[in-house]
Parts: sequence; C-alpha cells; structure tokens
Amino acid sequence: MERLLTRSRVLVAFCGTLLLAALNRRDPMVYGMFLFLTTLTVLGFVLPWLSLRGMSVRLKNDGVAEVQEGAACDLGLVVERSVRWPAFMVDVETEWEWAGHRMVLRQTVPVIRKGAAPVLGRLARFPCRGHYRLVAVRLASGFPLGLLQARRSMPQQHTGIAVHVLPRPQAVHWPLPWSVSPDASGTLATRHTGQSFELGLLREYQQGESVGRVSWRASARVGELVIQHFQQMGALALRLVVHAPGAPALGDPRSAGEQSIRLAAGVCDAALAQGAKVVHYPAADGEAKDRPPVQDAALLRQALASALPSSPEQLRQACARVAVDARAGEQIALVVPGDLAVADLQAALAEFARLPCTVVACIALGHQGALTHRANAEQLRAVAAQAGVATVLEEAP
Repeated sequence: MERLLTRSRVLVAFCGTLLLAALNRRDPMVYGMFLFLTTLTVLGFVLPWLSLRGMSVRLKNDGVAEVQEGAACDLGLVVERSVRWPAFMVDVETEWEWAGHRMVLRQTVPVIRKGAAPVLGRLARFPCRGHYRLVAVRLASGFPLGLLQARRSMPQQHTGIAVHVLPRPQAVHWPLPWSVSPDASGTLATRHTGQSFELGLLREYQQGESVGRVSWRASARVGELVIQHFQQMGALALRLVVHAPGAPALGDPRSAGEQSIRLAAGVCDAALAQGAKVVHYPAADGEAKDRPPVQDAALLRQALASALPSSPEQLRQACARVAVDARAGEQIALVVPGDLAVADLQAALAEFARLPCTVVACIALGHQGALTHRANAEQLRAVAAQAGVATVLEEAP
C-alpha cells in the first residue's frame, strides 16, 4: 500500500479530484485551486528534467591522486552547463571500485550556471583506505518538489581517474625497547664482547665470564683482569605482517579488519620515528620474499592501502617467510584483527618459535562488533602470552 501512495500519484489524484469538483460545482475558487496545483505538479515533473539538459562533466586532471581516508579531496571533475537557465540542487554520484568492492559518493551542488563550472570532489571524503577507480558518474535532480528524480549517466570517459586512499595511522606505543641487530651496512655502532677490528671499550672482569675475552695486554698494564668490547655496526629493523580483511569487513571503516590496517600504519610510523627500516610482508602476495626494506613512509602507506584480503593460510605462509629472513635482534610485528580465530593466531605464532627476535602481536578492535570481539581479543592476547609474545591491544578512537 505504501508503494502505491507515492507523492506523484497522490498529487495527480488530487488534481483529478479538484478538476471533477470544479466541473460539477462550477466554482472559480475550485478552478483556481486546480490550476495552481496542476501548475506545481507540472513544474515538479518538468523542472528536474530541464535541470539536467545541457549538463556535462569533464576531466580536469589525469593520474592517480593520493589522499588520507576521511580527508577532503579533489576528484578532478568539473561540471559544465551549456544552456542559459541555471540548475538547482543537482546531486552528483560517483561510483568507485576496488578489489570487487563498490562505493558510491554523493554530493549536492546548490547552483550550476552557464560559464561557472564548479569543481567536484572538494567535499568528497573516502571513509576507508584502498585504490579506488572511477567507474561511473551520474547526475540526479528532484528540484523543486522532489516529485520526479531525473537521472542522467555520463559517458564512460572517466576511466583514467583513480584515487589512492591511504590509511589513517592509529597511534601505538611499542611495548618493548628497540633492539639493534648486527648489520654491516647499518648506521648504528654497538659494542659486543669478543674479537673484532675496532676496539670499543675496556671494563673490569666479572666473576664467571669467559677468560677468552680477557685483554691480557691491558690486564698486564693495570694489574687486574680486563674484558675487551669491540664496536660492531648494526641497524634497527622491523618486519611487519598484516592480516588484511576480506568480505564483509573489506571497505567497512568500522570493522576490526580495517582497523588492523590503521594499526599497522601506526606501528610503521613508530618504527620509522626510531630510524628503523621496515620490511612489509603482504600476506596475500606470494612474491614478497626477498623484498627490499621500505624506508619511505609514503611507499609503505601505499602498500598498506593496497593490501588485498588474506586467508589464515596465507598469513601463516607470510610468517614463515619472516622466520626465514629474520636475523637476531630484529623486531617482528604481527598485526591481526580482534575477530581472528584463536587457532589461526597460534599457527602464525608457531612460525616465530625459538627465533632470537622481539615479537609483538598487535590486536585491533573496530567500532563494529567491539563488544563481541573483545572477548575473542582477550583470548588472542592469552595465546600470545603463552607463546612468550608481547601484545598490543588497540581500540578504534
């Protein structure tokens, strides 16, 4: 019944009722009411159609734009009008596609006049990260009464527009001190006991230390045993594995899966702030082995923005690649959503067993289902604690 009683049908029926009343009663006032209502109804049907006549959308610039999720961006689309009369309250819909996920952005332009071309996108905001490609542009208008929603699709000439939406980093506090791993090409000088080419320092011998580390020449000069330390080059390194979300969490800014991407960006920012080099292992990419370290934050954000959905088996395989490449003293960050199965986390952490590295499991909680996932997140934290792994549990702000 509600589908039948639309505004347009009600007004048409009301106009017909007034016409019959005017013909029966021959009352000028009823005739006036009929003419007034008929005029409004005709304008309500005709003006939306006239508003979209002579309308076109052109491309202002090509290429791929970068913007952070939630920030306003310029899409590079310009609306032009060729007829003399202006158009009011025109809705512009842009449809975007990424990884099989489609999203529609809507914005309303109050007035479009001939010779004044408003630029679209200054108020457009992408709520979630991803590499979005423009697939359709549609114009709609219901001005002034909304009786008819006139729609018009623009020609398929905007396929060159793409927007790289970078994840908004979640602030994170690294729970453990940053350790230095031996690296001949590193920029940090560390001291260790034993033989080397460059002496770092000398100190007194302590009970129980190996006699092979004693500097006998220095001991003869001072009259007591002295231990020698030598300089060694090292570097801060972080190896990152992220469990990217799949459907239905993919593209949902409130999900725990997308929050894990933001948490991974925050972990990378914390590592880069310490001067560490970051190696990102995409769990959905089987060719991530031997990937060079990514030290540029912009490149790292792009990799996180384009992270494709990964299965638990792909997550375990990525952790296995990290276990092969990791060296003593490095940091390993495993970022997972709070709704991950406990068995999947156990399988991933098993790849890091007996590694001489610092391993931290970062668990993310989103707005959607936060109360439901909190209990599971606590179980994930308990599993990580049993494996001797430090944990970070972060909720969406």
